[in-house]
Amino acid sequence: MSNQHKLNLKDLLSGIIDAPPIAFNDICDDSRLVNKGDVFFALKGIESHGCDFIDSVIDSNAAAIIYEPPYELAYSENRIPIIPVDNLRCLLGEIANRHYDYPSKSMNIVGITGTNGKTTVAWLIKSCLNNMGYTCGYVGTLGYGIESLKKISLTTPSCISLHKILFNLSKSGAKYSAIEVSSHAIEQNRIAGIEFDSVIFTNLSRDHIDYHNSMEEYGAIKARLFTKIKSKVKIINISDSFGKSLSNQIKEDVIASSIKNIESSNYEKFISLEEKKLEEFGYTIRINSSWGNKEIFLPFIGEFNIENSIQATALLLSYNFSLNEVSDAIKKCNPPPGRMQLIQLNKNYDLPKVIVDFSHTPSSLNLAINAIRDHFHNRKIWCVFGCGGNRDRGKRKLMGKIAEENADYIVVTSDNPRNEDPDTIILNILEGISTDVRTIKNRSEAIEYAVMSADEKDIILIAGKGHENFQITKNKTIEFSDQDISSEALKKKLDNIQND
Repeated sequence: MSNQHKLNLKDLLSGIIDAPPIAFNDICDDSRLVNKGDVFFALKGIESHGCDFIDSVIDSNAAAIIYEPPYELAYSENRIPIIPVDNLRCLLGEIANRHYDYPSKSMNIVGITGTNGKTTVAWLIKSCLNNMGYTCGYVGTLGYGIESLKKISLTTPSCISLHKILFNLSKSGAKYSAIEVSSHAIEQNRIAGIEFDSVIFTNLSRDHIDYHNSMEEYGAIKARLFTKIKSKVKIINISDSFGKSLSNQIKEDVIASSIKNIESSNYEKFISLEEKKLEEFGYTIRINSSWGNKEIFLPFIGEFNIENSIQATALLLSYNFSLNEVSDAIKKCNPPPGRMQLIQLNKNYDLPKVIVDFSHTPSSLNLAINAIRDHFHNRKIWCVFGCGGNRDRGKRKLMGKIAEENADYIVVTSDNPRNEDPDTIILNILEGISTDVRTIKNRSEAIEYAVMSADEKDIILIAGKGHENFQITKNKTIEFSDQDISSEALKKKLDNIQND
């Protein structure tokens, strides 16, 4: 991978630190991905430092190593230049921009942040633009790309990786890119150097308290995308109390969005829900906005997806697309993988409906169950869920309480236990549940149990993993898909019906 304007190391670090004018191929901040001739940037992480892996980097024939002090190097004679740079993490955005020729300047970059809804809003923006004949890239939880997506390990990649992805998207013809921006990415300067045209705030609720220590800190970090980083358009969900406060704080360049009525005199630009009609699998809504009023069909389950769709619509209207163009584009969209995704085996047989969703926070689980309740009246709802290991322990009993209050049947299971004991995690969840419920540690068995036990009219929510195709247990990552397991269980149930 080479940039458009080939630099040597001295040029790359000009004005930052004096470096030898050696040639190099690419830049990298992951020791596992270093190739011959690359410059490796070693940063201090949460649990380790990039310098811990210097041996493997040198063995990969790297051209140079730039590292973030303090770090005690064990080398007295270096085979390659190893250069300390203070505040390297803060400078990495400019360095990546120099190497990749400022890729965000060539596109309209949209950054979406919030606890829930980032993936769906970004996906809808990408899908609508593609439906209207424009090329839009996507970077987020589902991966990155334009049509087929490549997997990434983080919602928002590392700073160098993100610039490289945007460079490749631009080279592939993307004129727009929708990026999910996590709180970790903001805090760790992963979006440094990115020029955002527009930013969107979805909502704020409990998540990542294991990292951010408090909701106040979590919210303050999210707010930086709007208060510390320049953008032309700021779309903020004022139905959310934190969003309302944020919009009052910013005032300029704000488009207010809400599923409640907005007083047009309070905002120069706004979009809100005027009325909604529940359909068999979606909604017909009427929006009121500073661009006019319009009836739109949304092929998605859940009132929260009305909120997501309104924000995507606001973004497209801000780019001067018409209400008719947006309406035609959004009705052709599919929900993103693992977001209220219906798993349906055979419409000719009466089988329970299975819905796979990424809901892994108390608020998102509550929204998912109640969305199903709204769409499927008088049906019994099963909820199969667990909680991630080595993550916010405080939300476990809250999710148990929400499941008990809203679902008819509960199966508590495992969901990426990581290095924690799965039985302990399940016990933490049960602290929020006052009645006897089924606990099945093996997630495959838990899903099969729910499918085989459910009545043909029941709805089964498989919550927590969504699009993920893996399960993390101890230090092992194994292939695992809620969609595949659910489909197999439905096939088994169908075979039993046909053989009776």
